[in-house]
Amino acid sequence: MTQSKAKKVFLWVNKDAAAASLSSSEQAEKQRIFQFVQNQRVRPAAEKKESTKRKRRVLARSITELGPVAPLESSSLCRRYRPLSIRPTKSAQTSNSTPSQSSPGRKPPQARENAGQKAPSPSASLDQIEHYVFRFRRRHHDIPNTNHIAGSAVDPFSAAPMPLTKNIEVLINYFRTMAVTGSHVDKTEVLPPHLQPARRYAKLRDISLRIIMQDKVEFASLMVIMASRMVHLSRIPLTGLERPEYYMQLALSAVRERMLDFQTRGVSGDNVLVHGIHSLALSDWICQRFEAASTHVRAVKALLHLLDLDDSLDKHIAQGTFNVDQMVSIETGWLPEFPLMFDPGPLGEARMSVVREELGSFISGRLEAVVYPQGPVPDASKLSSAMMSHQVDFLADASSTMDFRLGSGFECALKANVVHPPLASILSDLLDVLTVAKYVWRTPNATREDADWMCTRARAICYRLLAVPAQLPFPETSTVTAKTEALRIALLLVVLRCTNRMSFRSAQPNMRRLQRALSLCSIDTDWSSSGSSSPTRGSDSPHNVSTETYDQNELLLWVLMTGLFSAEGETEELWFLMRATYVAERHLGIKDVDGLKEMMAQYFYSKTRQERSVIVVGLHLSSRS
Repeated sequence: MTQSKAKKVFLWVNKDAAAASLSSSEQAEKQRIFQFVQNQRVRPAAEKKESTKRKRRVLARSITELGPVAPLESSSLCRRYRPLSIRPTKSAQTSNSTPSQSSPGRKPPQARENAGQKAPSPSASLDQIEHYVFRFRRRHHDIPNTNHIAGSAVDPFSAAPMPLTKNIEVLINYFRTMAVTGSHVDKTEVLPPHLQPARRYAKLRDISLRIIMQDKVEFASLMVIMASRMVHLSRIPLTGLERPEYYMQLALSAVRERMLDFQTRGVSGDNVLVHGIHSLALSDWICQRFEAASTHVRAVKALLHLLDLDDSLDKHIAQGTFNVDQMVSIETGWLPEFPLMFDPGPLGEARMSVVREELGSFISGRLEAVVYPQGPVPDASKLSSAMMSHQVDFLADASSTMDFRLGSGFECALKANVVHPPLASILSDLLDVLTVAKYVWRTPNATREDADWMCTRARAICYRLLAVPAQLPFPETSTVTAKTEALRIALLLVVLRCTNRMSFRSAQPNMRRLQRALSLCSIDTDWSSSGSSSPTRGSDSPHNVSTETYDQNELLLWVLMTGLFSAEGETEELWFLMRATYVAERHLGIKDVDGLKEMMAQYFYSKTRQERSVIVVGLHLSSRS
């Protein structure tokens, strides 16, 4: 009679709704699943025979050391052991043995050692005997170390779209750390402690880790971004790991495969496809492949309607692509591809009135300003020592160094109407952001909504500064246009220091553009001679300040000092140094460091970060006088 084949047994893991994956199960549940999976491994026939022999030896040893097994009763399906007794010594066992207890011609078994511990002596206590039996039984139930394979418990059911290798594990751990710092244009860690958003990106991090286990495009997208960021931004060497180019090929292959599938079905695409193209754009920008990044940005712009902006992840992807477009424009000088997005607009009049009124109380001395401790920056956002010359942040110590007079010089320039209209409106909005910044860092009354508006509005102003050249003729055509371009780039350099973690990479190219703009029309040493060519407002304005009462060379000196700060350690540093010294001494009558600091405190200036450049110019002024 043919014996029927054994039925296949499938493993079903029942978990509650809170356990979204194996990694989020309870510790005991994960251990039980792991042990079951290890025991169900299919082994070769030779290994099965060896395992059977090993079990027989273990059973024989347990019978020898624990005593013989009682006969199986007819009414029972389990074996019952005799009460434990102390094994007699060799002499006693020889004298008391009977033919029924030992086979003829066979020597009694010798005492063995178990896990480095000998069997208890006849005089041992009951606790020692129980401890010995517990260790003996537990040893044979442990899983041998040979069954443990590196990474075998990470994805035991092969549910991930790609194998979770050691490389992938490193990148996922890096992502979990990096997600704490947010995006490349979000610097919330420099805010006062009570205004920092709590777990702002925790939800997006959890969503990302969940969806990468469900789709190949999402998986490859996250890996290529993390590999590029880890190598080119955090400067962490990938010793023995795959290079970012490897993950770029995986992401490109996954995106192309999905595009061909949609083309076959006659569908334009879905949000996952947009996520994949966004990852290619971000990775290309990180690796400074700006042409490719701009191409992918234009592709996302054409497919932007596929994203649901009410969904948190889709909105994050849309904003991320907008940021990539902005960063490409910052480093290359190209006009942005996207229109202005995510601009909160001006702060409400009522709230702005309250802010200005309370700031007046602090300026007059009726209230005392506060100083917040400087919080630590997360490790994932720190730069390497190779970029130490540009590892500076204007806002790291803002609560102790921000001067209430900041911006007063720009207010005088706006009242004198020496700023070109396309740039004047942006500068006026930037002064409102500066007012709220003083309120956030120097007073205890600011709210989280004030800080959020300040950060978002500053990023929108950065975009508007990038788009100004589209409203102006070429700088070579007139002196006014050249001065406007120089002032625009100087403002952009300062805003980048305050809103962007990538200012260390964009400072040098923009500093060189500033040098070229100042070299046009011979405006690198004197702005007052061309001041009459700028338009003027009506003289009936009560706050009007005539052009004659405001010296435009103050603006020129601030522009030169901003360029000097960005040129530290570069060959262009001497160019800015000579002209800043000349303008300060010849046109403004500044003779020492104190006079230079007094002038800079009326514009945008960091007492600690720009201290070196101010001292260098001050020393040159002192030596000449």
